[in-house]
Amino acid sequence: MILRITLIFTAIFTLIILAGCEPKPQPINYGSDGCEYCRMTITEAEFGSQVVNNQGRAYKFDSVECMAAFDLTNDNPENFHSKWVPNFLNREEWIEANEAVYLHSETLRSPMGLSLSAYADRESAEQMLQEYGGEIVGYEQVKQIVEREWLNNGNISQHSHH
Repeated sequence: MILRITLIFTAIFTLIILAGCEPKPQPINYGSDGCEYCRMTITEAEFGSQVVNNQGRAYKFDSVECMAAFDLTNDNPENFHSKWVPNFLNREEWIEANEAVYLHSETLRSPMGLSLSAYADRESAEQMLQEYGGEIVGYEQVKQIVEREWLNNGNISQHSHH
């Protein structure tokens, strides 16, 4: 009887611990962490992004476009637990990449030159659109832009920090 109760409590405790271990975004050490894709130092909090795998390891990037390129070229995407981007208007807030709204605007430059920034909602992106111009896109369109501009044209070696 005592063994059965001990096993039940152990099982419940284990489930509670595992529920609390849901992989989530990790802090980025700006100025020292390197981009997993282009190897440049991550310096701008409003663009630093990350992929967290099922084991909780964070792959950090200096821009939305580097994360999208990693996403497109990774041979093990089923091990991605989640993809995270910073809210451009509140750099402390992480947004799941598929839920974010993006502004693609040539006048609001991102570190790697594809001019992509992320927002928590469409209203915020539309406010920035009024100021900077461009177009509002979703994450699937972000990947299409990266594929068209970098991967299909072989321009990945030409991207650079601004």
